[in-house]
Amino acid sequence: MRVKTQMGWLLQVIGTGLVILAIADIYLTVLYPRGDKGIISVPLARGLWHFFRFSAKTIRRQHDRILSYMGPTLLVATVAVWILLLVIGFALICWAALGNEIQMQGQDTPTDFATAIYYSGYSLATLGTGDITPQTNTYRLLMILEAILGFSVFTITLTYLQSVYNQLIQRNVFALSLHHRTGKTADAAVLIARLGSNGSFDSSTRQDLTSMSQNLLNILESNHSYPVMGYFRLQEPYYALARVVFLTMDTVTLIKSALDEESYRSLIYSAAVKGLEESGMQFLAELTELFLPSRALHVKGQSEQIWRSRYYQAVEYLAAQGIATPSNLEAGADLYVSIRRQWNPNIIALAKYMEYDWSAITPSVGQGVD
Repeated sequence: MRVKTQMGWLLQVIGTGLVILAIADIYLTVLYPRGDKGIISVPLARGLWHFFRFSAKTIRRQHDRILSYMGPTLLVATVAVWILLLVIGFALICWAALGNEIQMQGQDTPTDFATAIYYSGYSLATLGTGDITPQTNTYRLLMILEAILGFSVFTITLTYLQSVYNQLIQRNVFALSLHHRTGKTADAAVLIARLGSNGSFDSSTRQDLTSMSQNLLNILESNHSYPVMGYFRLQEPYYALARVVFLTMDTVTLIKSALDEESYRSLIYSAAVKGLEESGMQFLAELTELFLPSRALHVKGQSEQIWRSRYYQAVEYLAAQGIATPSNLEAGADLYVSIRRQWNPNIIALAKYMEYDWSAITPSVGQGVD
């Protein structure tokens, strides 16, 4: 009898731990504004992502399609783990009380673990007392606590799912707008040429750049609040975070290096350009720390000669669109390379971790990775 009592206490301690673990992870994942500290959700996300990457590499023909299922699957798996932990945790707490403090009406009460799971799940789902009811105040209060937690978790989960998809829509709209504003080329030179039609950059250009900066920071904050968003990898590469941040950073870099300083000084040194640059660098720094494992940063770099070729092509395109470019191309290329060194490695790491070919992130002409 003493052994049975001790075992009952041990199971209740384990069950209490599981309940606390579930509540702590829900708090850190959903309610804490820097949700990268999830006890369960973060390891679960990375483990599940490794599984999807392995599956996609195994079935190459369905590579992008398989990876596109990662985000929704992660949401379902995370919620399922929370509910499972709560159900099992409360089942362990109540198991020893079956047949005594918790009884079935009108017949002998089964004392197996399956019955404890049934009682716990029934209480968590707030379906009422059912055919098994608590007989003491302690377990009546415990049933009320579980019902409150169940209602709260289901409500929070629905709100969480809605918020994630609302933020995802905003991210996708911004990515799609950049895709079309570059003529579906992923070329920042095209974007700049369209901002400065006929070689003139007016106040609307600064407003557009400021809007890009704000959209980038909104994406950053949404990834802080909902880290699961980073694992929504759609099949179309123009939705990729790596491509979004590449376009914004390459736009800034070309404005500072490929535009004639004398003709466009007010734009080059404007608050809008500076704000976009700082937003992009903050985005890369914080997203890298939040999302990428440390080993993901050790990737093969690019040849700076490729960057120079990219710069010369961009200058040629801008000049053809009537935009004044630097007279000293070598100095401009040196500036372009020096700025790009600061942001390009993290974007490569992000693209590789998310299983995108580099050619899908950058302009197709004159780009490549060594």
